[in-house]
Amino acid sequence: MFDHVIAGADAYVSLPAAKEGIIPGVSNLRLGRVAGARLARQVVLGGRRIRATEPDARLLIDEVVEPDEIDAAVNRAADALRAPAVVPNRRMLHLAEEPLDAFRAYIAEFALQQALRLNAEDVSDKAARFSRPAPVTPP
Repeated sequence: MFDHVIAGADAYVSLPAAKEGIIPGVSNLRLGRVAGARLARQVVLGGRRIRATEPDARLLIDEVVEPDEIDAAVNRAADALRAPAVVPNRRMLHLAEEPLDAFRAYIAEFALQQALRLNAEDVSDKAARFSRPAPVTPP
């Protein structure tokens, strides 16, 4: 959840946590509100990658620039977000979008479900692949 998202034209967004067998943080709470239920399901349940240059990315990314222009775009956005009224308006927008009690209820359920998933056999199997040493190829 960011106030201004900048991406390189060669970037994509995804939620690999779902493929790993775990819950992708608060994405299940917020992504549907931001991008719509259908797109959220495609990303969370189906592992869809959204390229920065495709139309659906406009729901998630504010500005797409060439990779060599990212630093300048970040500096412009940071300057704009330094305005004195940004902080109180940001707070009010967030309160309107997501009441604190809704966030607390989600996080409580998330903690339970994530704890159950972390001990699931499929997640353990996937995690074990990362802990194995990489095969060594003889010179």
